Amino acid sequence: MKTRFLLVTAMMSVGIAAMAQSEIGAWICDSDPITNVRSAPKGAVVMALPDTCSYMLGLSSPSNGWWKIDWMEAAEQGEEINLKGSPTGEYWIHHSVVGLSTRNYGGQRCCLRATPSKKGKAVCWFTEELMVNPMETKGDWVKVKAEVNGVAQVGWIEGANLCDNPLTTCP
Repeated sequence: MKTRFLLVTAMMSVGIAAMAQSEIGAWICDSDPITNVRSAPKGAVVMALPDTCSYMLGLSSPSNGWWKIDWMEAAEQGEEINLKGSPTGEYWIHHSVVGLSTRNYGGQRCCLRATPSKKGKAVCWFTEELMVNPMETKGDWVKVKAEVNGVAQVGWIEGANLCDNPLTTCP
């Protein structure tokens, strides 16, 4: 039990450190049956992923709505997916097809803010868990697009309030 606690603590520390380096975890949440991975933002399609499983991603280097994919895994199987086929050696995906969920599992009140700061003006408040599309990061904050009460909203939320696992809730 003690070993498991230490492992979970270490994983959380790595996740927080990664967030500070503008890296985030996310999953593919595309409504289309195929999700395209490209060689560059708006570049050639180099991989077409079928919606046959849940894909978890390590993302970094946000650029005008695009994320560089650092790693990809088939979540249910826990197997890394080999990124291949890009002549640039890079793999990119648009923010509109990747997602995170908010961690207000008990109906806690959360806020999207106009700037990446607790002092930033509130864009909107919500109590329901949301699926959000990450657009960029700044420190421990993530700029997201979300639908709140039927209205599209864009704002900043602390990374600690987000979960990058499509199969379970985060601690």
